[in-house]
Amino acid sequence: MANYHHVSHSPVINHQDNLWMVNSQPSGIYTKQMKSMLNQLEAVLTHYSQVLILRFDIRTFAYTDDNNVITGLFTYLLRHLKQTYQTDNIGYHWTREQEKAKQQHYHCVLILDANKVRHPSRINNFILEMGNTHNVRPWIPENCFYRFKRNEVNVKQNAIYRISYLAKARGKGYKPPQVKNHGSSRIKAKSSV
Repeated sequence: MANYHHVSHSPVINHQDNLWMVNSQPSGIYTKQMKSMLNQLEAVLTHYSQVLILRFDIRTFAYTDDNNVITGLFTYLLRHLKQTYQTDNIGYHWTREQEKAKQQHYHCVLILDANKVRHPSRINNFILEMGNTHNVRPWIPENCFYRFKRNEVNVKQNAIYRISYLAKARGKGYKPPQVKNHGSSRIKAKSSV
């Protein structure tokens, strides 16, 4: 397995002088990946007063030694969301995993403007329909979303704990060395909020 930076088994992570509880057991989490997700969450929160975080998974039918399936799917999904909701600053994160199955799967998070997306049901349906056109099997978990304002720390904490699962150390690294284990949006924070 490739060196994939620092793995932490601590139940908390320090980010921008805040301590957040994370799901680090049993395998630990990759701190670089976790901080990448937190950076994108904080950046999106500088653009919008409230956000909706949506979790979903994408399973592939066959192993690939690249991430073209997920990058193509996100290109298609983001184009649809930007047109439908007239919003540009959509945060996202995906992580590639492969454990016992022969093919990889992806855990995904969207970070959306909750002033425009009040509930994710239409987005969930669109994601499920993408399975027909992109030769993948999407899965939407129960309690798949969190909606909160900038100052709602308790709900934000619950969302951060949930998305920290994407940074878990287990299941990563089963891929060619040039292939990334995760991908993320690059939303820039607004200079003044």
